[in-house]
Amino acid sequence: MPLTTYKTSGTKQLERAISELGKQSGFKVITGALRDAAKPIVSEARSLAPKKSGALRKGIKTQVFRGSGKSDSVATLHIGFNRRTAWYGQILERGAKKHKITSSNKRAGKPLKIGDGYAYEVNHPGTRSIPMLKSSFNSKYKESLKILTTRLRQRVILEAIKKYGKGA
Repeated sequence: MPLTTYKTSGTKQLERAISELGKQSGFKVITGALRDAAKPIVSEARSLAPKKSGALRKGIKTQVFRGSGKSDSVATLHIGFNRRTAWYGQILERGAKKHKITSSNKRAGKPLKIGDGYAYEVNHPGTRSIPMLKSSFNSKYKESLKILTTRLRQRVILEAIKKYGKGA
């Protein structure tokens, strides 16, 4: 899935305030704000997900990573599917072309079980895409950016109070 990056402008005072808090507190501020900002996108994606078993809906997760020294980002937010429970989410998101599925144990004489029958080779018809994450991001990113800026300001104030006391 292509990575979408947004740079904000006009936040010099906010950046200065976060850097004054220190690395640990600053990362805590950014992490919490990113998670809060992702909530509208995740809830929209969950509402667009197919409702067959509910595993795909529950499998839409957010994860915040620390920025590496190679880039200028402090943290990165990933919104995606849980690999264990919703591994097929990416297939549904992008769709699949027509393809052949062959038995990997053909030499051992073990065919594929397809429904009630068995076969050594199956022509898969492909699937159409159901863009849950992409469409939810496109419809909710403005709301998420507003939440991000307000939560950053709120969390900077809270962390400053924790660090310096109420008189700061």
